[in-house]
Amino acid sequence: MYKTSLGSVTAEIEELLVEKMSAKGRDLNQKVKSAGRRLPKNIRAQAAYLVEAEARCNNPKHAHLYDPARVVEARKQCVEHLEKIDRKAIRTRRRGGWMTGLVVNLALLLVLFILVVVYVA
Repeated sequence: MYKTSLGSVTAEIEELLVEKMSAKGRDLNQKVKSAGRRLPKNIRAQAAYLVEAEARCNNPKHAHLYDPARVVEARKQCVEHLEKIDRKAIRTRRRGGWMTGLVVNLALLLVLFILVVVYVA
């Protein structure tokens, strides 16, 4: 019916979280928590469902309670979002913001220095 197992789905998403967001942790739940608010709310919800489904599959009495179609949909949404992330662009924007802040602070310091020199002299 479905080609992918739940274990391979969670492993794939864990791998993408580590690769794209440098998420830390030993399982999907911890890696999603590590990524935190860098993930959109709906992606976190889909990943939470995958964690829940994986926990249900570990218990034989509850193994039939997860929906394979929803697992495939959750995987699709998570993978699509994580593959769109461009680490280089994020790093460049972060560096640009840092440099802008530094330049503004140095300009304010220069203006303050000039005002002090003019006032004292």
